[in-house]
Amino acid sequence: MELRTKTTILQEGRKFMGEGVLWLMEGIEETGSLLASAKRMGLSYSKARTMVERLEKETGRCMIRRRKGGASHQGAELTSFAKGYISLYRELDKAVREDAEKRFASFSEQVGRLQEKEEADG
Repeated sequence: MELRTKTTILQEGRKFMGEGVLWLMEGIEETGSLLASAKRMGLSYSKARTMVERLEKETGRCMIRRRKGGASHQGAELTSFAKGYISLYRELDKAVREDAEKRFASFSEQVGRLQEKEEADG
């Protein structure tokens, strides 16, 4: 048996932060481009932009700063708020996973004892 968890943050039932948004934001940080990050994930630019806009709407803060200039006349970088938010999300996700793993280990032990009891009762 194994346990899989996902840490998803919702507002009024609508998802605005999860691992997909995290990967998108990390990609922006690495590539300096929303478009490049979206392409790496197999997302359309409009889908990626919608994900960022939803995150910005729900946090009430700008997450990416668009740059103009350079050879391609485009680009993006994460704001300092976005970097802090992502760091906090990673910490939350790690804590949720660690807690879930501990609880799952206890669950697995209890199931094992239940199976042993059933086998003994035959």
